[in-house]
Amino acid sequence: MVYLTEVGEISILNLIYRNMKIKSYKSFINEDLKSDLSPKLGPDYKELKEDIIEMIEKSLKTSDDKTFDDFLSAFIKDPEETQIEGLINDSDIYEFYLKYRNDVDELLSKLKFYDEAPSDMSSFSLYDYVIKGTKKVILELVTMIKEESEGQSDEETKETTE
Repeated sequence: MVYLTEVGEISILNLIYRNMKIKSYKSFINEDLKSDLSPKLGPDYKELKEDIIEMIEKSLKTSDDKTFDDFLSAFIKDPEETQIEGLINDSDIYEFYLKYRNDVDELLSKLKFYDEAPSDMSSFSLYDYVIKGTKKVILELVTMIKEESEGQSDEETKETTE
């Protein structure tokens, strides 16, 4: 049996207190983008947007807001040159489609993707058609994330483009 002296008890309590402060400080510093951006995101396709934010955060290996905004701008400008980890290969994109197929199909319908013939897009298999459609949805979701993270609503965006 070990008996602690008065000094020993105080030092143990100080150690526990310091450890708690360090943990809370580390969690504050290492906050992820998802928790920062989630309240700003609109309710439409929120789960998809949060999943994409997590993938972008893994790609960047940082949760810096400026780096994130720069990445979003670069992706919107040239989605073929800017890669999101977890959405690089066609098989990854297809898995994303399978995971969120109802929302992806709904978004593609809103974007009038299905009005265009697959042959017009140089897509000669169902797989290619699904991949191209999902890439279009990912670009649309990244655009939504950028607008919502900047605090712009759809009405404000329409006003600035007119």
